[in-house]
Amino acid sequence: MTSEETYRLAAFVAAYPWTPPAEEWAGHLSSSVATVSECLTQFLPPKGKDGLTRPWLRTLSEAIAAARQAPDDPETINVLAMSVPISGVAELMSMVEVGPDPHPIRSNLSEQVPTPAGTILGFDVLGFSAWLFHSRLCYGLDEQALEKLGIRPNEHGLLASLDEARQVAELTNNKRGEHDGTPFDVDWLPALITQHNPA
Repeated sequence: MTSEETYRLAAFVAAYPWTPPAEEWAGHLSSSVATVSECLTQFLPPKGKDGLTRPWLRTLSEAIAAARQAPDDPETINVLAMSVPISGVAELMSMVEVGPDPHPIRSNLSEQVPTPAGTILGFDVLGFSAWLFHSRLCYGLDEQALEKLGIRPNEHGLLASLDEARQVAELTNNKRGEHDGTPFDVDWLPALITQHNPA
């Protein structure tokens, strides 16, 4: 985390690592990727509970409790926090303004909860559509980031710095609606991903 940036906690998840497919476009990714994308991996508790707010949890204790529901070793589950720079708070809050009850992300951002101490894994670029968060990886945009920006993912499948994430977010937003881009109505923003001990 850079001293120049202040972040706000959005929410936690208890997520299985994502295993990229054995395809050419994923060849530069590590064999296990830490992600909060709802279209890439599975979460605990399973989907179907708590409607539109799943899999997002307000507190670390809730996420740890969710990880302990794993039928196998809870340590195989990533307890992750997603945070955003203060400059991205208003945009993220507008994305999750859905449903009759406050979304956990909106609640944490409204209360200005600071990013908790944890292991910084890197940054992702996230978009929100059809009540789901998507990663830049959902659309294979890492290939374009490498080709056009020279940006490679780190060992966790994430981006190494906020500056890189902002560059990729700008590229992704500029490619909306194009045949090799993303849906026109999805806005993309950088997010900090930290890992927390599930024990």
